[in-house]
Amino acid sequence: MPLSLSKTGWFEYGLAFVVFAGVSLLNLWLQSWIGYEAIALVYLLAVVLLALFVGRGPIVFGTALTALGWSVIFAPPRYSFHIGSFYDKMMFAMYFVVALTVGQLTARLRAERLAEQKREERSRALYLFTRELADAADRADILERVVSQVGRVFNAEIALLLPSDATGSKLNLIPKSTWQLNESEHKFAARAREENQVVGRALQDTATLPALYLPLTAGAAPEGVLAIRVKSGIELSSDQKDLLENFARQTALVLDRQRLRDSETNTRLLVESERFGRTLLNSVSHELRTPLSAIAAAATTLRDSGGLTPIQQKLSAEIDTATSRLNRVVQSLLSAARIQSGQVRPNLDWCDISDVVRVTLRELGDLLGTHRIEKQVEPGLPLIRADFALLQQALANLLVNAATHTPLGTNIEVGAHKEGTDLLLQVSDNGPGLPVAQIDRIFDMFHRPPGSKPGGTGLGLAIVKGFVEAQGGRVKARNRPEGGATFSIHMPIREAPDISEESA
Repeated sequence: MPLSLSKTGWFEYGLAFVVFAGVSLLNLWLQSWIGYEAIALVYLLAVVLLALFVGRGPIVFGTALTALGWSVIFAPPRYSFHIGSFYDKMMFAMYFVVALTVGQLTARLRAERLAEQKREERSRALYLFTRELADAADRADILERVVSQVGRVFNAEIALLLPSDATGSKLNLIPKSTWQLNESEHKFAARAREENQVVGRALQDTATLPALYLPLTAGAAPEGVLAIRVKSGIELSSDQKDLLENFARQTALVLDRQRLRDSETNTRLLVESERFGRTLLNSVSHELRTPLSAIAAAATTLRDSGGLTPIQQKLSAEIDTATSRLNRVVQSLLSAARIQSGQVRPNLDWCDISDVVRVTLRELGDLLGTHRIEKQVEPGLPLIRADFALLQQALANLLVNAATHTPLGTNIEVGAHKEGTDLLLQVSDNGPGLPVAQIDRIFDMFHRPPGSKPGGTGLGLAIVKGFVEAQGGRVKARNRPEGGATFSIHMPIREAPDISEESA
């Protein structure tokens, strides 16, 4: 049930006067049967009964009225403020003290009973509100229940505003809200969220109802804003404001908990998806290697057997080329699976970077097509501690990537030089360069920038990053001022062993 709003005290003062008037008429009728002394007891009974319904101020007012009424209307001399006998004066004083004391005690008991009742109502309302939120199925259900419960408890119109995006720069009203905010009211809500404190709008005219804007704060920053406008137009009491703030805190905590729960669910699904993908990738890659080896061996045997027509020789060469390409794809898939599963274990040893460049260019052979290779390896470079095979494959992937995404016949530069405490192995091309917005994602798994040529798996650069970082290095990409792109492998330079001591 909705919480009762506070009433004005004038009603209780009026009730005290009405009771006094009614009891006085009753006493005028009773005075022919009882004496004026007993009439004071009737007034006393009226004061005690009145204390069950009104506060302390009206009790004092009613006590004064009944004392004056007894002395003026009934005590001799009647209809005069003068009290004749000493006995009547003492009775007047004793009546006033007894009536005031009994009335105040009764009013205190009533106030304590009402306070206990209000505490019980607030506790029950908070318990029901918390239970409703705990039973909510999802975020939308939580928001709907918040609007419904707060509106029912306070008999008010509710507006719930939450950030429209991850940045939280703008607050949007949820569809279930029962109060449609105008532009000025939106400013109050934005102010409450910005200052992270309750903002109130007092009653200014008959057309403007008082409203409160409460930030939904569960951590450092508010989750949103809860706005409430009481339909009766009466300001909320301090106890009701405390209860409303508890509702706002509970709402913020539940929304934060639901956000964490959704994030945990998404993370778990992502982990399961990645594990399934790795398993599938590893299984498919291993299953493809055997038939590919058989196809390559059959094509080589067929080509070397002789007696083939020119067309058959051409078809055999195409089979061999396609098999080599597919074998490279399978090798890339296996390398990606090893990187994702954390199974890359580099065999670090001292390597000469010029040997890495020479062996890589020799093994690539025709894969670079008609591109002209310019080798610029600085002489006298120190040895680096790396895995020769992994570093060679990383360099090969960079060269194949450059050859794939640049026009035929253009230059590809392979360079190595020392820069500070790092040895840089660079591959530069004269192609169209990298999209500026995609540079940070260029080494992501399966990422292909917009406008890329057909073919490819988007694994080459991701494998480069995985292999280099496994050896303690890092890889970067940037656009060249004169056009094209440069990929750099940074390998740390460590103190090389003394060759004579090692030989000895």
